Amino acid sequence: MFVLKSASPRRKQILFDLGFDLKIDPEHIDESQKELESPLEYLERMVHSKLGTLFEPNNVYLAADTIVVYQNQILHKPIDTNDAFRILKILSGKNHSVFSGAALRHPNGTEYFYEETMIGFQNWNDFEINEYIKRSKPFDKAGSYGIQDKEGPVLQWIGSYTNVMGFPLRSFLSRHELWIGSWEERIMRRD
Repeated sequence: MFVLKSASPRRKQILFDLGFDLKIDPEHIDESQKELESPLEYLERMVHSKLGTLFEPNNVYLAADTIVVYQNQILHKPIDTNDAFRILKILSGKNHSVFSGAALRHPNGTEYFYEETMIGFQNWNDFEINEYIKRSKPFDKAGSYGIQDKEGPVLQWIGSYTNVMGFPLRSFLSRHELWIGSWEERIMRRD
């Protein structure tokens, strides 16, 4: 069984589209950043915290998290409309990084990995930012935006699209030997 330790609808959809039979079992954790903790240290700590400690040998566990980083500062999910506006105003017309990290726990151990995607934002005025917030309601998204949002702020990117959606798919696929058995189980059950 493949256990996704995340409540993210985007991660769930990506894995579902790949044909995974998932059990969704998110950990509820404190996502506060520690003082002097770098963005990548924070990301790894969040992923391992979300993974939790439970392990059953017949399962493969996957946890993931995504952060938006501008000038070495994490721009978290907005707490309200004003915060979303503040974050989008900071990013408007600028480049930033999106990091998605993940950890796989399998019978032979745990492996952590992450990807970085560089994002270039459109240069939006206050009206455009407010209209986007009204239209897209980006309150569950790191950095207050979704790359998949129509008429969104993303102008260009270098790297993985799914990484910005919240899942380091390329790195996950390159580690297929860690999870292929769980994926094949679903196919065998269909026959």
